[in-house]
Amino acid sequence: MNENVNLSDQQFGTLLDEMARRFQPVIEEKAHQAMRDAGLTKVDRKHAMFPGADDANLPAKERSYRFFRAVLGGDLLGLKALSEGSTTAGGYLVPDGFREEIIARLPDLSELAPYVRVVPVRADTGNVPSLATDIAITWRGGATAENTAFGESDPVLGQLTWSLKRADAITKMSRELVADSAPSIVEFVTRLFREAIATERDKMIAVGDGTTQPQGIYSASGIESVSVGGALTFAKLVELEQTLPRKYRTRGRWIMNGTNLRRIYSLEDDNGRPLFVRDMVAGVPESRILGYPVGQQDNLPDHTIFFGDLGYYLWFDREEMGVESTTFGGDAFEKHQTWVKVWERADGKVGLSEAFVKGAGITA
Repeated sequence: MNENVNLSDQQFGTLLDEMARRFQPVIEEKAHQAMRDAGLTKVDRKHAMFPGADDANLPAKERSYRFFRAVLGGDLLGLKALSEGSTTAGGYLVPDGFREEIIARLPDLSELAPYVRVVPVRADTGNVPSLATDIAITWRGGATAENTAFGESDPVLGQLTWSLKRADAITKMSRELVADSAPSIVEFVTRLFREAIATERDKMIAVGDGTTQPQGIYSASGIESVSVGGALTFAKLVELEQTLPRKYRTRGRWIMNGTNLRRIYSLEDDNGRPLFVRDMVAGVPESRILGYPVGQQDNLPDHTIFFGDLGYYLWFDREEMGVESTTFGGDAFEKHQTWVKVWERADGKVGLSEAFVKGAGITA
């Protein structure tokens, strides 16, 4: 005979706890079996029971936070639910919001990257047309213009080939930091990778070798050179400025290392006015030489500086970023650390060599 049993809230809670205790071994065994079948070694129970149930509609910042907590905690199923997809190397593509946050903050740290032209790409390699020779215009007087053929002038088009290279960064942090951190762990990791990516992008734009790396301005061929042949002077800087075609001087920018920047600090024009000034632009100090802004890049050699329009440098961006973490690789296990690496693929090329001029042979 069935009888109704009335339980108090406390009794009901006690009964649930007892049922959970008794069935826990069965639940654990089923979960571990599912992990073994999937080839996994770690799992977050919430995502194991409800994988991705509440992740699809998360705000970008919260999604990024949960994603990196999953990275640092080794929650593989959580990563699958929160990532944009798995890479062939076993890593995961970070949510767009996280990458956008890094890229959006690059101008705070970069001296060159904010001024180049970014070209989104979706293939490993490709071609874009480039202009080798411009159209020449012919003028004719009124008497000779009638019944005469137009002067023929064809632009000479070339092809610029790009091929993606991998840029990567790795950071190592104590597992105590990972365990004790509040949401600030995401900001911490973001800052580390933002600084690393900003540094590398500027370096590649300036001096990339063009083979295993993007092509830097220093490595590009066809850029006109002005021989300084000694110390930098007012006259040589003016010569560099005037050698660059006027149409590119509107957005002209000096590119040099700190050594040459210091050399110019004390230079004056023929009227005793300093060539170097520092303006405040939107509350941020900006260095200027002969009125043009300066991008400092300390990977450039002491003997060379550039002047030109960075808008004619093309950065081919795959617009994807991958991530992996480990507590066992290298000596992470011995040092009780979590290692996180992030990578993305890009290439860079000088799109138009005549938009730059080089000052070479600087000795003092």
